[in-house]
Amino acid sequence: MNRPIPNGLLIAVEGIDGAGKTSVSTLLAQWCGENGLGCMISKEPTGNKWGTELRNSARAGRLTLERELELFALDRQDHVERSIRPALNEGNIVILDRYYYSTAAYQGSRGADYHQIIAQNESFAPRPDLVLVLNVDVDAGLQRIRMRGDKPNLFESKGALTKARNIFLQLAEQNENAVLIDASGHLKDTFPKAFYAFQRAAINKLAKSTTLNPDLLNRTLVFFGGEPIVDTSAI
Repeated sequence: MNRPIPNGLLIAVEGIDGAGKTSVSTLLAQWCGENGLGCMISKEPTGNKWGTELRNSARAGRLTLERELELFALDRQDHVERSIRPALNEGNIVILDRYYYSTAAYQGSRGADYHQIIAQNESFAPRPDLVLVLNVDVDAGLQRIRMRGDKPNLFESKGALTKARNIFLQLAEQNENAVLIDASGHLKDTFPKAFYAFQRAAINKLAKSTTLNPDLLNRTLVFFGGEPIVDTSAI
């Protein structure tokens, strides 16, 4: 596998339920695989004991806000140390279907300070190079959930999703690495926008690299759809 980006590239795909996060994440990972790029795709909450407790609570009954925040922190710390950080250290592209922005949005919708959640998570979790915030109307998101044969769970009430969506929109405005994407249409319309943002993030990180020789850097920039750096003497 080819790993052309020093220290890898971390992408978080965010948005309310029904926005298309899993589909976009899967297509990005598929493109990486088809082009021989080292890639890891993962999802939060994870399948470990803390993530499983969170997933079960969505069906059986929501936990207290304090317990949810505790479980998300434990689950994410384990995820970072076991999977995310090692994959980035190897130079892989890491694609996450939800990350700590979802915790900020969903637990923020219950009254937690979402700015504080972001700060606490960034004390131990790597910041994404790109946050794709897929924006869809709450009613459309709920309709998509039902169309795929699922019933909205306890995290997916209209009121909770409306509050979470508003926080996602605020986070998209406040984070320089976030790109807000209209996901109201078909996946064939949404994915090209996400892919373009992915290319730009890869190019921006590569352009700042001082560890690649100039010729390799130029070839890699072109691979991701960028322009070669003509004057390589400054690299």
